[in-house]
Amino acid sequence: MTRNSNLVMVDAARSARSQALLAVALTIACALGAGAQSFTVSHAKIALLAENGTLKPGQTASIGLFFDLEQGWHIYWVNPGDSGEPPRIQWSLPKGFRAGDIRWPVPVRLVTGSVIDYGYQGRVLLSVPLAVPADYNPGATAKLAADVKYLICREVCIPAKAHAELLLPPAKGATPDAAATRQIFEDARSRWPKPLQAGAKAQTRDDGKNFVLSVETGSPETKASFFPLEEDQLDNDVPQSVASSKTGIQITLKKSDQLQKPISVLKGVVVFSPDRAYQVAAPVAARH
Repeated sequence: MTRNSNLVMVDAARSARSQALLAVALTIACALGAGAQSFTVSHAKIALLAENGTLKPGQTASIGLFFDLEQGWHIYWVNPGDSGEPPRIQWSLPKGFRAGDIRWPVPVRLVTGSVIDYGYQGRVLLSVPLAVPADYNPGATAKLAADVKYLICREVCIPAKAHAELLLPPAKGATPDAAATRQIFEDARSRWPKPLQAGAKAQTRDDGKNFVLSVETGSPETKASFFPLEEDQLDNDVPQSVASSKTGIQITLKKSDQLQKPISVLKGVVVFSPDRAYQVAAPVAARH
């Protein structure tokens, strides 16, 4: 369900990787030659891409929906924040193929007054692992198709949908730019949050009004921000308070008034810098 649909969007800082995607997108027309179809609908160009032009029986391939958004428009992260909803994909795949969950890149904050959303501007690839059945015939053509529903916003939010298809291997006569396509996937991976490093740990203290998230990395951290994975746990418009420690950092997060019951684990993404983002699942110690 979409909340606060009519929004005025202000400029938000893009991640450092956006510039890399911008350069790669200049070659997207060639990459689309690899059996893909692109569609321009509701202020976005969408294409279904595969990292490699061939599929191997019993292995996992990487495919993804590439969004090229008109300037000033945005779509949403898995947790959209105070409004919106994330893209939803329904797959039509050959027998035995199975698509996994979306690998969500680190989002940016989209700020409108007291409304804080989490999402993407510019260009973004939502990558998905594709399990190829062991009895797949590499000489056969596999037709992959995706129906995607998404909410795209600027001054207003528009419910949109698109259908994208991809043939693997590419149809005869196609002129794929394999290097450009691989670069798109590599840039997407660089924006995925990573598991916490070995020896690092995260825990949360509930002081009644706030969650105090402690992340120990083994050395002092001076900057960090937190993106909650679940909706309605945090008051997103309250600034996050950050305090450095000898072994990491503490982030104080205001609890949402909409949080109706205690949580046992605070899940989300901690971002220290554009190339240092980590998944956390921090057990919550209840107040005494």
